[in-house]
Amino acid sequence: MRDPSAPVAAIIVNWNAAQLTLDVLAELERVEGPPLHFVVVDNGSRDDSVARLRRERPDLDLVETGENLGFAGANNIGIRHALAGGAYDWLLLINNDVEVEPGFLPPLLAACADPTVAASGPKILFQKPPDLIWAAGGRLRVRETVTREYGARQPDGPLWSRPAEVDYLTTCCLLVPRDAFERVGLFDPVYFVGVEDADWCRRARDVGLKLRYEPASRIWHMVAVSTGGSYTPIRTFHTGRSNALFARRHFGPLRMLAFLAANCLALPAAFLRELPRRNARAAVAKARGIWAGLRHPLREPPPRL
Repeated sequence: MRDPSAPVAAIIVNWNAAQLTLDVLAELERVEGPPLHFVVVDNGSRDDSVARLRRERPDLDLVETGENLGFAGANNIGIRHALAGGAYDWLLLINNDVEVEPGFLPPLLAACADPTVAASGPKILFQKPPDLIWAAGGRLRVRETVTREYGARQPDGPLWSRPAEVDYLTTCCLLVPRDAFERVGLFDPVYFVGVEDADWCRRARDVGLKLRYEPASRIWHMVAVSTGGSYTPIRTFHTGRSNALFARRHFGPLRMLAFLAANCLALPAAFLRELPRRNARAAVAKARGIWAGLRHPLREPPPRL
């Protein structure tokens, strides 16, 4: 069994959002459970984030990438940095645009005490309204988008308050034991933004590990604050690209055809939906992203550590 009282390294990626990072650090300092060591990875911020973080938190373990490596690449830098000293048995990957309950960490640790579990994730609610589910675990699927969060936009209640084994957990908040990264490997930086969590979860299940949704742990998500919203051209481009890369890696020929057919139906509908909102270019950007993902060289996933 793993030791739920062992030290935890919390990995937080910052990109032009020093205030959000400072806020979540203040929240995490109040949580119950084993001591947290904070590793903040500044992912090539173009504002004064680094100077501000160093000024206001001189004690902070701050790692600078020097350029934007994407969410997967930045998390990998933080994970390697935390694991290098060998002091941490647990890694908590958490967004800076969340609020947490003081008791959110111990249930996640307890859920991962079983050595067959690769990761655990909390019940994630919208910040506004705070009783609406954003994700209660999730599943992988063959559609225009390859993940689906359970309970999305549904009121919190008994249905979402039972622990469960799931196919997919989001890196919005993910607790991973050190040995799981050693067995599965790191996130694949080919996924610049989005779907890196789905790919890692699929690879974890492929080596026989489980993923646990733990509703006794609760956090609230501001939802795409750090990237300027969830349906913008830059976001949809990377979503489309990452979905196509995932489909190429994990789908066979028939499922790949189903993925392409779903997008051929969904993209025109999205274009028409966004047209009166003057946001049709977001749908066009997603189509461009899918085309880019279909053409991008696809190498083997990261090896085991």
